[in-house]
Amino acid sequence: GAAVSGWLSIWVVDYITRHSKIKGDSALAIVLSSFFGLGIVMLTVIQHTYGREQSGLDHYIFGNAAAMSPEDSIVFGAVSLIVLFVVVRYYFSLRTVVFNQDFAQSVGINTKWIETVIRFITIISISVGIKAVGIVMMSALLIIPPTAARFWTDNLGRMLFISGVFGALSGWLGAYISYSYSSMPTGPWTIVMISVIAFISMMFAPRKGLIFQRWSKLLLKRKMNEENLLKTAVQLEVRGQGKLFNQRSISTRQFFDQRLWNRTIKRLQTKGMIKKVNTEYTLTKEGRAIGAEIDRRHKIWEVYLRRRMQMSVDLVHDEADTMEHFLTPEIEAEILKELGLCSRFNPLLEIHEIVPEGA
Repeated sequence: GAAVSGWLSIWVVDYITRHSKIKGDSALAIVLSSFFGLGIVMLTVIQHTYGREQSGLDHYIFGNAAAMSPEDSIVFGAVSLIVLFVVVRYYFSLRTVVFNQDFAQSVGINTKWIETVIRFITIISISVGIKAVGIVMMSALLIIPPTAARFWTDNLGRMLFISGVFGALSGWLGAYISYSYSSMPTGPWTIVMISVIAFISMMFAPRKGLIFQRWSKLLLKRKMNEENLLKTAVQLEVRGQGKLFNQRSISTRQFFDQRLWNRTIKRLQTKGMIKKVNTEYTLTKEGRAIGAEIDRRHKIWEVYLRRRMQMSVDLVHDEADTMEHFLTPEIEAEILKELGLCSRFNPLLEIHEIVPEGA
């Protein structure tokens, strides 16, 4: 019954998306709610029909590990092996069809057959899983594990493996709780466990976790503030305002409030980029080199925006203030090549013809 209704629901979703303006996610929601409502109606009818009992059908709503038999475990194992074999056997084709169906057709992949394979492994997975976790939670169990795994990797193969580990772990924890406490349904607890795993992944995963991203943004902001201060000190020196600087002189070109100034100065002193001279500061050799490089990138980008993008003089400075922190030597070389300039090009020789002083 589950397999038949699964095939029927997938066919209906496909029919709706192909013959109407309804998108796939909306069609899925319509079919899911309709089929679930029909199932509840049928269950209610069975409950109130004379001489009939629901015979544990409610277990298929929320799941119940205690209702599973050793034969069910064998079926679970067999289905797992089948799904694993199919994924390994058709991995390249599955990946290609899912991400770029047009390309898959162009290289001779039978997309209709691969779509059928995807439907097959989805349906048999759902059919055997509803007894353990229940139909209410089965959709969540299909979606949350790969979502959690996505935080840990960009590689599809590794993501499939990690999502499988997450799904197995949450299933084991949910089934253990349901088996240990008879009043606890398997489905909700399995979803609670996988949701906890997804939350941990969302918060603490390297590169994509929220904490890592916040920390990366903080480090980037610090780096930009440090480079802005060094660049401004170099600009003041080039314009003949001396090698010594303080908060007031720097803030004439790059604003630093007292708190930001103190923190940035302290970090630059620790890194050996600046040194204190009485009540003022001066650049070290290393700090001057970095500041000059940032200033050079800034002016090269201004030249590029004016020559290639035909941007107004009033706009190029603000754009360059951001891009100067992200231009790598490789990008700089590409820009100079596109502009027809050599690597020894000095933007200071022509920048003031393009961007007037103080613009």
